[in-house]
Amino acid sequence: MKSEILKFLRESAGNFVSGSNLADRLGISRTGIWKHIQQLKNMGYEILSHPKGGYKLIEIPDSLRQGEIVPNLETDWLGREYHYLETTTSTNDQALLLAAQGAPNGTVVVAEQQTRGRGRLRRDWLSMPNRGIYISILLRNPLPVRVAPQSTYLAAVALVKVLRSQFDLPASIKWPNDILIGSRKVAGILTEMQSDQDYSRFVVIGVGINVNYSREDLGQSFRYPATSIAIETGNAVKRQQVLLGFLNQLEKDYEDFLAKGLVELVPQLEAYSGILGKSITVLCGEREISGKAEGFTPEGALLLLRSDGERETVWVGDVARVDWTS
Repeated sequence: MKSEILKFLRESAGNFVSGSNLADRLGISRTGIWKHIQQLKNMGYEILSHPKGGYKLIEIPDSLRQGEIVPNLETDWLGREYHYLETTTSTNDQALLLAAQGAPNGTVVVAEQQTRGRGRLRRDWLSMPNRGIYISILLRNPLPVRVAPQSTYLAAVALVKVLRSQFDLPASIKWPNDILIGSRKVAGILTEMQSDQDYSRFVVIGVGINVNYSREDLGQSFRYPATSIAIETGNAVKRQQVLLGFLNQLEKDYEDFLAKGLVELVPQLEAYSGILGKSITVLCGEREISGKAEGFTPEGALLLLRSDGERETVWVGDVARVDWTS
């Protein structure tokens, strides 16, 4: 009912809508309309009330609720099933649960806060309320087990495109799953999947984006120096804008990936890389490899010229150190 009230208030183009008009159109009492209006105000919507004029929508909060996102999507299937949570342990936890229950391809889970947000290798992810975007995306297209994890690269490229085009930020990718601005981390991606022996049953892509975090918020100790879109632009930004741009772009890139494979995306992966040409150290389980990042294979593996002069293809690893001066 609140979504319907908001719809009518938006359609009024800044004019008052009478309570009786809303009540007639929605089939409830004027008292019922008033109660829903109060709830909307408590949710952060600025609505002007006038005893004769009715109600007028003044300002929309920076909320990631379904009513602020789904009607504004330009996607065909991504995000059309949309689950919004004020608080959850982890959006990936919820998306995995929904996947097991049969949720459709393109299902999105978004939370305003996570109490146990996580990144790769079970590392904690800072998830303060209303400052970031914490989202998980369910993809059900059966993919070979070796191909399904490449979804991480698609999400990384899509997010970099949005940060560059919408905010003019020099965003880059630290292989395989971190998004940087300069040498500071602004977003991370965690991909989890369930599979049979040969093909994936589903993939869940979890993305955490630091949107309106302040320097004080990020002042604690992190594995890598952190930043946010607001810090880099000097202004708070609408999280709705970031999320809509990301979902719209991801659907386009994912459909290209299904049609052509990752090979078509590798040139973009290299163009947006923040580590190519630099001396890096990669942790591969118990093994530590140092060398110069030279490029990527058609499957997205890292090509490394080791410090001993030998070349190596790194399929799975964690870039622990980067010499930003090299």
